Order: sequence, then C-alpha cells, then structure tokens
Amino acid sequence: MKLLPIVLVSTMLATSLTAQTTFEKVKVIFDNNCTTGCHSGSSPDGQLNLSGSAAEVFAELANVAPINPAAVSAGMKLVDPGYPERSFLFAKVSGDIDPQSHLIPAMGSAMPQNQPQLDYDEIELVRQWILFGADTVSDYVDPQMLTDYYAGQGMPRIEPLNAPPPTEGFQLHYGPFFLRPLTEREYFYKYATKLTEATEVHRIETFINEEAHHTALYRYYPEADTNFLPGLRPVTNVLVAAGVYYTSDIMGQWPNSQDLVLPEGTAFNFSQDVVVDLNYHIPNYSSDSILAAEFYMNVYTQEAGTAQQEMKSAPMYYGGANPTALTVPGNTTDSIYSFETVETDTSYTWYIWSMMAHTHQLATDYQIFRRNPDGSKGDNVYNGHYNPTYTFDTGAYDWQHPPFRTFDDQELLEVDFSEGLIHEATYSNPTPNTVYFGLSTTDEMFVSYIQYVEEPITIGINEANGLASNPLKIYPNPSNSAINLSFETRKSETVSIFLVNELGQEVYCSSANYGVGSQRFSLDKTILQLKEGIYFVQVNSDSQRLSAKVVLF
Repeated sequence: MKLLPIVLVSTMLATSLTAQTTFEKVKVIFDNNCTTGCHSGSSPDGQLNLSGSAAEVFAELANVAPINPAAVSAGMKLVDPGYPERSFLFAKVSGDIDPQSHLIPAMGSAMPQNQPQLDYDEIELVRQWILFGADTVSDYVDPQMLTDYYAGQGMPRIEPLNAPPPTEGFQLHYGPFFLRPLTEREYFYKYATKLTEATEVHRIETFINEEAHHTALYRYYPEADTNFLPGLRPVTNVLVAAGVYYTSDIMGQWPNSQDLVLPEGTAFNFSQDVVVDLNYHIPNYSSDSILAAEFYMNVYTQEAGTAQQEMKSAPMYYGGANPTALTVPGNTTDSIYSFETVETDTSYTWYIWSMMAHTHQLATDYQIFRRNPDGSKGDNVYNGHYNPTYTFDTGAYDWQHPPFRTFDDQELLEVDFSEGLIHEATYSNPTPNTVYFGLSTTDEMFVSYIQYVEEPITIGINEANGLASNPLKIYPNPSNSAINLSFETRKSETVSIFLVNELGQEVYCSSANYGVGSQRFSLDKTILQLKEGIYFVQVNSDSQRLSAKVVLF
C-alpha cells in the first residue's frame, strides 16, 4: 500500500511531450504496464488487446461489455464514458487510490497482474479520462497537476459518505476533478440513473467540499438529455447553463453539505431510467495547494404513489426572463436591488418548504418579504444574516454559505401570488469597474431558490378528537390521469371502494380483503373511461366509512 506524500517519477511525464490528447497519454500507461505478456498477442487476458493503435485500443474499450460475469451483473462496461465507477477498466487498475474499493473478489485480481499497482497519478489520469467523457481527441487535464497533487502538493480529499442500502436508495459520486491554487471551475455532469421503475425521492443527503460555492440537481425532461455528451462539461458561458435550464427541472441547489428530509407526504418524482444532471461550482482559495473537488449525494427512494404531493422547485431571478439585467456599478456602497414575484391578475398559492439565497461576492445582504396588497413589504420570511442551517442570527450575510431555510412540515409558508413576495439584495462594489451578471464568483447573481407544494400537507394534522382531518387522502387532486387513494385499516377486513359521479351514479366498485395498516389504491381515468367532472370516492368497511371529493379534468 502506498502512503502519501510520495515523490513520483512517472513514465507518463517522460512521454507527455509527444502524447497530445488525454487518451494518448493513457495509452502510454497501457503500453508501459499492460501489454507485456498480458493484454497483447493472439490470446490476450480477458480477451482485451491493448497493444494496437490508439483507434484499435479505443474500440476495444469504449462502451464494450466485459466478459467477467460479476462486472456484467454490476452493469459495468470496460469503459463507460463519464462513469469511472461503472468502468471495469478503472476497477481493475484503481488499487487503493480511494477509501472505497472498486474491485470485488468475483471480478478477479487487480491489474497490472503480479506487479505493483500503478502510480497514483497514472491511476488518476485513467479516471480523469473516463470522468470527462473518454474520447480520443480531447486534452482534459494536465498530468503534471496530478503528479504534483499526489506528491504532496494537494489538500486531502473529502471522506466518502456511506451509501444507503440498495433497498432504500442509491448514491451518486461526482469527481474528483482538480483545481490549481487560486482557480475556479464549474461543470455539469449528466448521470443516467438506470432505475428499473418509477420511484419517489423523499430524502437527499449531500457531502461536498467546504470550498464549494454550490451544487445543484437537475432532472431532464424525457429524451432531452440526448443533446448533451457524457462526462464533465465545463460551464464556460451563460448559454451552456441555459442549455440545461431549458431542458430540465431544477430539483434543488445546496451551498453546504446537508441532509434534506422532505416533509411527510411529499416527494420528488423520478421516472424509470430518469437522467439527472449534477452541477458543481467550486473555487480553490488556497495559494499553494491543489484541490480535489468532489461530492457524494445519497438519494433515498420509496415506492411510487406513496407521497400525496410532488415537491417542486423554482428559481426566481432578478430580471425575470432576463437575469443578465443585473449590473452593479463601480464605486457604490450598499446598493439595494429588489424584485417582486407576483401575479396580480391570477390567484394561485404555493406552500413553501424551503428558501435559499444565491449571490456572488459583492452581496452584503439578502432578505425576502411577504408582499402586502398595496405593494409594500410585509413579514420578513428569509433573513440572509442567519447561519447555513437557519438556527441563529449571525449579524451578517455570508454569500459563500448562505442560509438554507426550511419551514415546519405542518406550518409551511403559504403564499398567495396575487400578493406575492419581495426579494431584496444589497451589493457593495468598491472597485471602479461595473460588475455584470455572470457565472464566476467575480461576476454577480441575484437568485432565490424555493421548494414548494401546491396543496397544504394534511398528514399528521389532528383535530381535537385525535383523528386526521380527513383520513382518506386523494392525490393528485385535481387530476387528468390516475388518482391514488391512501387510508388506514384498523383491523383485517373487507373494504369496498366506490366511485360516484355528480348525479349519484356508481361508476366503479371494488371489494377486497385488507390487513391492518396503511393502504393505497389507484384508479385510472383512461382505463375506466371517466369523463371530466366532480366525483366522490367512498371507502367502506365494517369499522369505518370514508369519503372525499376528487376533480378529474
């Protein structure tokens, strides 16, 4: 086992002047370590010949299924572009570069076989090639930076987050990618979940670098991800960010490591095979050390149809559809900018669960208020002076680690958008230069991120008699497709479910035996050939009679 720091004299560096692309540099590693007696000739180990030309070796690796049954069972390819953890090649050469092993006994011995493992900078170069998309034409990373990092010039990597049990969810690992001192990077990372069925997400736990500015989770619209290549994609301008913004929903943004448990009865919806995108923006403030940027995200799931409501997210920008309208003139102090989110001619209500500010380094304050009917500021509902977990007032706004406020599950912030909200940020620009909207922390932003549901949460709300206000839950309601029923049975018995239209006519009936506990039942509008209108659901048994109204459209 290797110990850090290590002084490395890598064969990779000796040939880097002639190898121009990252893949060519990776192939040098193969040539020097893997082709003598193992992966060459007419009968190469694992039926993998790495001794051919660059084009031939790439064709042997990229998107090719391994012959090892355990690797196939794990869903691996020899090289899965964008996914080091799904690449059998990386599992075989990764050695002890990570605390978590990528190789299990059923996958055979580590490579190179019967030799010391590759140097850390060589292993890392293989990973970086895969992580950035594993093509043959790009030069993704400077090998010297990797050598310097593992020679002791780097900050320690974050500790892995323990993954949830497979029956409870899955883990996403992003990175690492590496930053020289006093540099800043932002990347998108498309991630195919390969979920075998639709599911609901009721908890998201993240563990990120302390230096991180933010991480964000996007959920692509169906098939929209095909416009984007696998692997890390640099965010070089606003158009790159807009490409994801207009093809996906943002599920949330996090400036700090957090464990977010959604209110009972709510969840994000994940379709089968949903593709998400993970965004990471991180500066390296160190003047002398290389930063390994990475994060872990645990996604906890439950059976589809469990939640009553879908949790939704929305960014609210200064400038609305044109966030680039934000400019901060030079030689200004405590300049207050504000915008309203209000629809005076439309009445709709959100029940807000969380709020978070997003600015860059010129911001000195951030506040959100209810908007009174006359347009004035009402109650303060978000105070940017609080600490990241919104537990106490620090007296100042920390733009790097703004507070993430959540409201009590049974006392969500009810906002009628015919009155709306007022968002207010304060900026100070002591330089003579105007600062404009932009993606770097030396540019500026003004965004409020909000997570909300569209109906009050009724689970756990009790009346004086100790019973839920309506123990029969119907969701979504109204609906244009299927509806889900949720109710409790206190004993094993026969339960009859009726659907009655506005004329009192029975349009559906079903009876079945149910055990004790929480019960769920679905009715599909299309299958039952139901017309638009108001219906009444009745759930009857010897011990109880429940009813509720549902609107189909």
